[in-house]
Amino acid sequence: MEKSLILFDIDGTILKRETNQIPSSTILAIQKLQQAGHDLGIATGRALFLVDERLKQLPFNTFVTANGQHITHKGEVIYENAIPTNVIDEFIEDAKNLNQVIGLLTANRATVTGNNEIVQESFKRVSIDFPEILPNLHKEEPILQAWYFCEDFAQLPKKYKEHLRFIPWLNFGADIVPVNGSKAEGIKALIEYMEQKPEKVIAFGDGYNDIEMLQLADIGVAMGNASDEVKSYADFITKSIDEDGIYYACEQLGLF
Repeated sequence: MEKSLILFDIDGTILKRETNQIPSSTILAIQKLQQAGHDLGIATGRALFLVDERLKQLPFNTFVTANGQHITHKGEVIYENAIPTNVIDEFIEDAKNLNQVIGLLTANRATVTGNNEIVQESFKRVSIDFPEILPNLHKEEPILQAWYFCEDFAQLPKKYKEHLRFIPWLNFGADIVPVNGSKAEGIKALIEYMEQKPEKVIAFGDGYNDIEMLQLADIGVAMGNASDEVKSYADFITKSIDEDGIYYACEQLGLF
C-alpha cells in the first residue's frame, strides 16, 4: 500500500456544521489510516488556535491553517505567509468608509472591527466564539487572513487584486488571504519541507477554499455535501458528512 499524505478540511468535512460533532466513523477512519502508516494532517481556513481541541487529540502530524498561510509540522512552525501591514492598514480604512465590518486573524488571536447581525451569524455557523475587538492587532502580530462579512464586496477585490484574494465562504462574505496564498500553496511548502516525500497526496474538502487543494492532490475527494462547483474539481465524490463520507471514501480508495 502506498503511504500517502492525507489532508482534511474541518468545517463540513470532519466537523458537522449543525451539531459541531465529529462522526464516530470519521474518528475510526482516522485511526485506521494512522495504523496503515499514512501521514495525516488538517488543512483549514481556521487559525491554529481555532482548531477544535478534539482534533488535536487525533493523530495529525500537520496543521495547515489560515487557508495555507501558517503551517506547523510535528509541533514546529515551518511556514508563514502574512498580509503586508500597509495593505491591511489601507484595507481597514476602506472597509470602514463603506460601513463594512472585517475580521483579522493571526496564528494566536482574532478580532473584528465592528459588530452586526451578519457578523454574529457568521461566527455562530462555524461554532466560534465572538472575538474581542482589538483595534491595533494588525500592528502587533502578522495578519495571516482577514474575514469579510458582506455579500456585496465587489469594490474592494477590484482595488486590491494585486495584493489580496477573496474566497467566498458560507452564504455571504469571504476569506481574504495574500494574493499568492491558498491551501494548495501551503501544502506545496509542506511537501518541500518534509524529509520523506509522500507517494501520493490525498485531500478531503467541501468548500470553495478547498478547490485548489483538490486540484493539487493526486486524489481530491469532495464531500457529498459540497456544492456542485466544488465537486466538479474532485477526482472522487464521497457521501456526505452525515452519511459517513470520510470512512466510505477511505474504504473505496483502499486506504486501509
